[in-house]
Amino acid sequence: MVVGKYDRFVHKYLKKTKRFKTLEEFEKGLDRMQKKDERKPVKLSFAIQKAPERKKIEKAPIEKKARQIKNKEIEEKKTIVIPDKFIKIAKKFGLPKDHLEFFYENRELFHFESMEKNDVHCSERTCNFTVKASPKCLVEHMITAHNYTDIPCEKIDCSYVAFSLSNSKHHKAKFHGHGQKPTEYGNHPCPYSSCKNFFRNPSHLQVHLNVHQNRVLSCSYCQYRNVRPDKLHDHLLVHFNLKNFACDICQRTFTTKKVLKKHKMIVHTTDDYICVDCGFVAQKFRSLETHRSTCKERLKFSRIL
Repeated sequence: MVVGKYDRFVHKYLKKTKRFKTLEEFEKGLDRMQKKDERKPVKLSFAIQKAPERKKIEKAPIEKKARQIKNKEIEEKKTIVIPDKFIKIAKKFGLPKDHLEFFYENRELFHFESMEKNDVHCSERTCNFTVKASPKCLVEHMITAHNYTDIPCEKIDCSYVAFSLSNSKHHKAKFHGHGQKPTEYGNHPCPYSSCKNFFRNPSHLQVHLNVHQNRVLSCSYCQYRNVRPDKLHDHLLVHFNLKNFACDICQRTFTTKKVLKKHKMIVHTTDDYICVDCGFVAQKFRSLETHRSTCKERLKFSRIL
């Protein structure tokens, strides 16, 4: 009746402690278990059939499409509809027609009832010069204080005219410099034979051609010019000292989110700066910038060397 060591121990314990009712039920349970174990297992027999072969369907090769990567900085903004009421107010207070969109976007930050309160700030760093807002109000200051003058580009197939020496250097470095690493998605080449640039979509190519042909947007207060509307918008933020982005660490304010991000990266970041091309590690952002100008891995794909 008793089967295992555990069953024998329990059976002996119940008998010794004179728990006869529990012992009787325990023995009945053992009997049921033994009868269950004595049953002959049912044998099942079945044949495993081979699965039918699938017919191979030849699919036409799928052409890989270039990834459509959106560049937030160059992406065209949706056209803002300016109400007629605001246009009338703009005419009344002498706001430049070319910058109506900028003033409409930032209308809550201006005192249009008295344009004398809206001083225009010099856009050069470390210069605190201000003047009352009026068309071309900073032109003379930029010439005398910062040596602004028109400098045509000397490169072939480029009609760009820089407005200052620093702008000319920036144009030559960025537009005629080493360029970026070529990718398989550059399907839109520049039509000028002297230019080796390729772009992912037509809108980026059009911005590039605007520089070639000097199709620029001009500031109404100084000589600043740029082919991109968002850059002109950021420039006007500096003129009117509109700083809507605050650092959550030191509470300094900045005109754009990009400038705030750069500030955090330079001032508040303790991590090392790593070159994406060769893996060089620098402790300071300036050191990384210096390295990038001579990085051999980066310059492998230079279009001017």
